[in-house]
Amino acid sequence: MRLPNETASSWVLLTFASFSWSSLGAWAEVPDLKPSDRAEIEKLAHSLKTHIDSLLKEARDTQEAQLFGRPSAQAKQNATLVLLKRRVDEALALVTIRLGGGSKKHPAVTSFLPGLLTGFSRAPIDKRAKLANEAAGRLEAGEDFGERAVLVGKLKEGAERAQQAIHANDGAQTGWSKERSEELVAKGRLRLELERVHRSLGALFPGQRDFVESFFLKGERPSEGTSEDEATGTNEDTEA
Repeated sequence: MRLPNETASSWVLLTFASFSWSSLGAWAEVPDLKPSDRAEIEKLAHSLKTHIDSLLKEARDTQEAQLFGRPSAQAKQNATLVLLKRRVDEALALVTIRLGGGSKKHPAVTSFLPGLLTGFSRAPIDKRAKLANEAAGRLEAGEDFGERAVLVGKLKEGAERAQQAIHANDGAQTGWSKERSEELVAKGRLRLELERVHRSLGALFPGQRDFVESFFLKGERPSEGTSEDEATGTNEDTEA
């Protein structure tokens, strides 16, 4: 028996193991075998199926996190950061007009947002909510103008929204890592179980190597090939 490469996906290993489990089930029904042999084969099938089900669950959980959990959290984080940047830009524009006389170099403007929008945009993602809150605080403590209260509220709300999304995205990443780790453990256990089944069959049917190997895929094919092989003339036993 040659197991799939260790770097192969869980789905490749599951396909391989499912064939072996199905082979065990098929032979457990064959009357040519002794009842005691059939009973032992049924036990092997039951044990193998338990490990298959375990990996299948973990692989699906990882896939769910990969396809939906992580992208959803990442998209929400991205949307809230874009929104926050738009609100900072809006506040900067009004501060420039109302307090800076149209100049971004005015002390009131540079005090509100020292690095202007470029500095804010280039800041690390996990720092932007804090920067927006600090800007809101400086704006609130500075000279009043008509739109100030609304801008302060929008900055604080946008910062809070972004911070929550960043936290959720970090959680989604951690969740995926946990699911992936559990999948790898289940994958390793299934490989060990397949090896155990192979050894058990070898002990159950000594001297019948070809028969034992027929319970396992050879590469991606059963030992006797497939009907597709015959249709395309790729059966290994076909002579040129």
